Amino acid sequence: MRLLIADKLPEEHVQLLREIMKEVEYEPGLASVTLADHISNVNVLIVRGMKVTSDIIERADVLELIVRSGAGTENIDLEAASARGIYVANCPDKNSAAVAELTFGLLLAVDRRIPEQTASLASGMWDKVGFARSDGLKGKVLGVIGTGAVGREVIKRAKAFDMPVVAWSRTLTDTKAKELDVTRAQTIDDLLSNSDIVSLHLALTPETEHLLSAERISKLKQGTIILNTSRGAIIDTEALAEALKSGRIRAGLDVYEGEPAEGQGRFLNALSGIPNWVGTHHIGASTEQAQRATADETVRIIEIYLKTGNVENCVNFAKETPASYELIIRHYDKIGVLTRILTDLRESNINVHEVHNIIFEGATAAVARIQLDTHPPQETLSKISVRKDEIIRMRLVKLQQPISAEGV
Repeated sequence: MRLLIADKLPEEHVQLLREIMKEVEYEPGLASVTLADHISNVNVLIVRGMKVTSDIIERADVLELIVRSGAGTENIDLEAASARGIYVANCPDKNSAAVAELTFGLLLAVDRRIPEQTASLASGMWDKVGFARSDGLKGKVLGVIGTGAVGREVIKRAKAFDMPVVAWSRTLTDTKAKELDVTRAQTIDDLLSNSDIVSLHLALTPETEHLLSAERISKLKQGTIILNTSRGAIIDTEALAEALKSGRIRAGLDVYEGEPAEGQGRFLNALSGIPNWVGTHHIGASTEQAQRATADETVRIIEIYLKTGNVENCVNFAKETPASYELIIRHYDKIGVLTRILTDLRESNINVHEVHNIIFEGATAAVARIQLDTHPPQETLSKISVRKDEIIRMRLVKLQQPISAEGV
């Protein structure tokens, strides 16, 4: 098994990977355009921010697993990986505290105008009068959009600043809101209209792209502060730039639309030259603590895969399959039983989508749950069930109905 580490990892974790893999190539200086030239004969690939495009995946002749040593996977072409049967895993929740810390760093920098004050002092100017006023955070309503791991860490820190929190998430319930000690907004628009500060903590999907649209930005209260440490495209940058230019709102940003693909390069977009915002270079997860935790998880995923074949945190398993029936077969744990069942289905032109075979205590009997794309002919079912020395009991379930284990 050959591993390619195409982004920077702590040296101790590189050494751990060298101990568990037969062959490890550490190339943290690779660019996305040259990754394709290194992907041949690679079984496992580790990346952080590097893009893994469909072209790269097409050239990966033996690739089995891609691990994103970070939370998101938008830099990886999941569709292309799935089409080739390549697992994609990530390391969620390991950098949540680091991102939440930066979120509040940006908020304080915006509210207290810390970069402007530093620039003034560095230029030899003392302007206590000009910088004396700020709103302060105590009592300000913080609206948190997204209550995943980072959102929850932000909520926790908001409490320390005596800030009431209103939150929205697709999965947030009244019970969960009570546990988090937040007010649950019924809609995003309700949250925006009731917040002094809005913090975004969502994954980038087709549904969340430009979630903070020009229309929604236009309805924000005067003086609202927008914080984004998730993904740049969640905000309509052009509309944000116009609102910042007018002085109606302010912003603290770590992520942007059109970020350079590599670690260094020119950065020009609609925010260039616009006042009233503070920015960092997409470094929310870039603390030593977060990098160690993420690297630990990366090593763990690979070690488990090598030992068991299981992929922890896999993001591209199908949530649903085209299967419409499940064939549940209790059978004796004998050589060739499953092979004969699958052969019978193949000869009847039945496509099998998933197979789960579980052994009972004592290893005498097992139960196979086989998901099928269509109803098998009665002749096929009879052919399987008639083998009494192999088959204990068989049942066919239509998947549109709840699947019950009763009678298995």
